[in-house]
Parts: sequence; C-alpha cells; structure tokens
Amino acid sequence: MQIRDCALDDFKSILPLLEQLWPGDELDGARLEAVFHGYITTDSDYCFGAFVDGRMAGFCSMNVKNSLWRAGKVAYVDNLIVDDADRRGGLGAALIEHAAGVALGLGCGYLELDSGFQRPWAHDFYAEQGFKKFGFMFGKRL
Repeated sequence: MQIRDCALDDFKSILPLLEQLWPGDELDGARLEAVFHGYITTDSDYCFGAFVDGRMAGFCSMNVKNSLWRAGKVAYVDNLIVDDADRRGGLGAALIEHAAGVALGLGCGYLELDSGFQRPWAHDFYAEQGFKKFGFMFGKRL
C-alpha cells in the first residue's frame, strides 16, 4: 500500500469510491470533479489516496481552518472511504494516520470529522482510532 497526495487525474478513481460512500444518491460527476479541482488547487484543502497494486483503494479529503473553540488550527476530515473490497485491511487507519501527520505538520492541534447516524460500524472504527464523540452536526440547505 502507498499513500500519496491526489492529482487532478485521480478523480476518475475517486468517483466510484464516492458512489460507495453515498449509495442511493445520484451524483453529478462533473460538479464533483469541479469541487475536487478546488481541493487540489487551494492551500487549505488536502486529498490523499491509498493505492494497492496501483489501484486507488481508499480516499481521504480534509481541510484546515482556524478555530476559536479549539484556540488554533483544526484539520477536518470531510470524506474518508475505503473500497468495500479492501475494508478491514488497515487502509482506513493508514489514511487517518497520514491525515493526522499532515495536520500536525501544518500546526493543527485537532483532527475532527463527522459521520452519519446510519454508519454505526464507522463510529466504532473512529473510536478505535482515538476519536471521541463531542456533539452533533447540523446543516441547513440554502
């Protein structure tokens, strides 16, 4: 397994993973690719791929922001997915570890993420990685 920063041409490998992350949602590939392009070209967003035998088997994106509540920088993992066929092989943990290392290098004091109520197995995984529950996430469509 190799973890590396994503490049623009990696999107074709990321889209099938996003389809696994959000099953049942009709995804707009062109729109998602434009958002992905923003991740690749900005200084506050980061994308990593976990590759097995040259194939992207996992993906993680995160952004870094200032936080008054945390009194410093926070890295926020907004997407983490490992291909169904590659789960339970340590790729998710390796992506979290990689993201944490990048976050530390950027001066972040916290690594945070959210996970939907419908994913209790993911909640168990995050707890195993040392994450603690501290609240609910709320959203409103604009």
